[in-house]
Amino acid sequence: MQGIPDIIKLFSFAKKGLNFSHIYKVKDFPRMKKLLSNIDDKIKVELSFYIKNNVVPCIKGSIQLNAVVDCQRCLNKVNIHLSPSFKIGFLKNEQQKENLDSSFETILNTDKTFSTIEFITDELLISIPMSPMHSYDCQSYQDKEWINSQDKYHPFARLKQLKD
Repeated sequence: MQGIPDIIKLFSFAKKGLNFSHIYKVKDFPRMKKLLSNIDDKIKVELSFYIKNNVVPCIKGSIQLNAVVDCQRCLNKVNIHLSPSFKIGFLKNEQQKENLDSSFETILNTDKTFSTIEFITDELLISIPMSPMHSYDCQSYQDKEWINSQDKYHPFARLKQLKD
């Protein structure tokens, strides 16, 4: 295992059966540091490259991260442990999908190289819940008792008096 290069050379890495492991920081990922407030925390990444059925280049990987995001219920910080793992087959055409079992995600991709940071970012983004919340019933952002105790303004009350 060794550090991950900045550019993934899919076919070259897969033919050689390379394995990589690296520890990044959240701030190394431009799109992630906009979403997460723990930019100095570590992201552990492991990637294995191989050829499936002598045809399809594949990546098997796992990522470990504690993400600190805003709770969608109370807007305070919530810590979510993310540990996505994936098996991806990179297809040149749809027919190659027949060479893979259902445990693989597939991507139609003819690119021979792509950014490691962008690839890892995409895998992380799809693992973050759409509406992250605390596991307990946290206080809602709006204090409902205050809203219910307010006198309600009735804009047409004066018209009702004129009608009567």
